[in-house]
Order: sequence, then structure tokens, then C-alpha cells
Amino acid sequence: MECAFCGRPLKLNQRRWCSKRCNNAWRSIVPSKPFHCRCGRDVLVPAGAYSSRKYCTRSCATATYNHLHLHGERNGRWRGGRALYYGIDWKKIKIQVRERDRVCRTCGMTPEENGRALDVHHLDPFRFSKGNSLDNLVALCRSCHMRADDHGRKGSARWVKQLRVKPPTKRQIRSFQQKVRSVGATKRRRELQRQALALSAAGCSLRQIAQAVGVSHQTVSNWLSGAVRRLVS
Repeated sequence: MECAFCGRPLKLNQRRWCSKRCNNAWRSIVPSKPFHCRCGRDVLVPAGAYSSRKYCTRSCATATYNHLHLHGERNGRWRGGRALYYGIDWKKIKIQVRERDRVCRTCGMTPEENGRALDVHHLDPFRFSKGNSLDNLVALCRSCHMRADDHGRKGSARWVKQLRVKPPTKRQIRSFQQKVRSVGATKRRRELQRQALALSAAGCSLRQIAQAVGVSHQTVSNWLSGAVRRLVS
């Protein structure tokens, strides 16, 4: 057999063209028509093959055949159980939902903290809605997804819409209280230092200043040093 464009003899594994260059050159001179595939893609196909064309690519045809004829119990590798199926474009829809939410809609966990990509959850289960509307989908971490999963019963929408936030731990509460006490103590010490500097400027002695602010003579002496003066002022 010969190449359909240049006439060179074909090899055993070649069907119509001897090279990719001849294939592209032949497509450039053959009239073509736009073809809309079932998967949603728009491609250009030769006008002579437009009437018999069903799919955009061979991989698209193979995927459709596998879905129609090798799905669930009809698949030779099926070992029992329920085959989960959410539509042809489910993988693309999951990517859109993850890019929209970025973090878990319930606890705010990121994919890095989750250790993997976020799960996509149906508020109204797929067996009832029979659709993949973006308004019915949310991104959840693994833990929140396991708690929100109602095993096919309605009601997870109410759980997710509450946006429950995890309560703080005892360690976090103690740390916050300690920071509040530290800030309050620093504020009171600064106020006493300002009072001591004001009394010193008025001509009071260390004993009088210590009795007025309620601290020791050494503490008042340290406060009246140049470092404390610059810090307070």
C-alpha cells in the first residue's frame, strides 16, 4: 500500500499515511466540517467522514463503550458491591468544586492539612437529585465528609449549612488566657512606671515614690533608669 498523500510505500504498522507530516498536510487540503462530540468537545473532521462520525477521538469512543458495556456487573474485574457512578463529567465537576471552595466548607481545613485532595459531597444525595449541580456540591475534608455522609438518606444538607466550627481545646483556652493576663500585667506595669517618673519629676524621694506606687525601692530605682525612661516615653 502507498501513502494517501505522497505515494510512498507504507510500513506494516502504517495504515494510510507514511508520517504525521503527510497526515497534517492531507487534512489541510481536505474540506472539513465542525463536529460536536457527545463528550462536549468540538473538533474538525473530514467532510466525507462527517455522516459516519460518532466520537471525536478513539479514546472517547473507548471510554463510552466501556461505560455502556463494561460497567458494574458487566465488567470482567467486578467482584461484587455497589458501583458508584455520578455521570460522565464527574471528574471535571470535582475539579471545579475544589477550585471554587479551596478549603473544607465546614472546618476550613486545606488539602495540605487533609493529606490529599478534598472530597466532593452531594448535599442532596445523587440517588435523589440525579444531577451534579454546583449548588448541590461542596468540598469537605475526609473527617467532615464521613460525618456528613448519611448513607443515602436526606439530611446532610442541614448539617453542612450549619457550618459548625470545632470548639477550641483546653490547651488553646489556657494559652489564650495566659496571653490576656500577660498583656494586662504589662499594661499595669507601664502605668505604674509613668506614675513613678511623674513623681520623680515633682521632686519626691525613692521612699515616697515606692509607697505611692506600692513597689520596692530597688524596683523604683530600676524604673528611673534611662532604659525605662526611653521605653515608657
